[in-house]
Order: sequence, then C-alpha cells, then structure tokens
Amino acid sequence: MVFTYLTSFCEVRQVAKLPKLVQHYISHKIADHDISVYAFFKMHYLDEQKKDKDYSEDMKLPFKTHDFSGASITLNIPPEKAFINIQHRSIYVDYSTNFSYSEKLYPSVFQKIWEPPKI
Repeated sequence: MVFTYLTSFCEVRQVAKLPKLVQHYISHKIADHDISVYAFFKMHYLDEQKKDKDYSEDMKLPFKTHDFSGASITLNIPPEKAFINIQHRSIYVDYSTNFSYSEKLYPSVFQKIWEPPKI
C-alpha cells in the first residue's frame, strides 16, 4: 500500500530516474572530458532543448517530462448499523379528567342573569 501511494506521485517516480541521470552524465563525460556537472545541468535543464542525436535519451532524464498516470485506491466501509438521531419536542397535552366547579368562581348575582326562564 505504501509503494502504491509513493509511486502515484510524479516526484517519486522522477527520483527513481536518478541512475539514468548519472549514466547520461558519464556518457557526456566520456565524449567531452572538460564538461562539468554545472555545464551538464545547464545544457539539459536551463538551456533551450535542441533535437540532437541523444534527444530521446535527454527526455528520459528525471524532471524533464510530466507523467499524468496515477493510481487511486478507494476503500469504502459501510457502517455496522445505520443510526439516525432526530430530536423532536413533544407538545404537552393534559388528558386528566379532574374537573371541579366552585361557586366562588361565579358569584350568584351573575348566575341569576343567566338562569333560564321558569315556566
């Protein structure tokens, strides 16, 4: 898993090309004994690239081209038990059947006004 993660980044794959860089420098050193490391890097990385006889080898050096390939791993683990927590407030309703009538609440003066007529 660590290998897949590391190789999915372009920079790690480019670092893996470092032996090609050393080998290419040695081949330039054999061809021209006076070339320095700075001149080699300047020729291959700073100067404008010329299509010469070793152009294909130059493009195999690290950090010369961009790689757009990648690996992706997705791991989806469903939860063991679905749990939905919805908070609700209940309305208080009093269903008690206790009711009392008191004469104190209704004075008798008002009570006589509302008496039905007597026959």
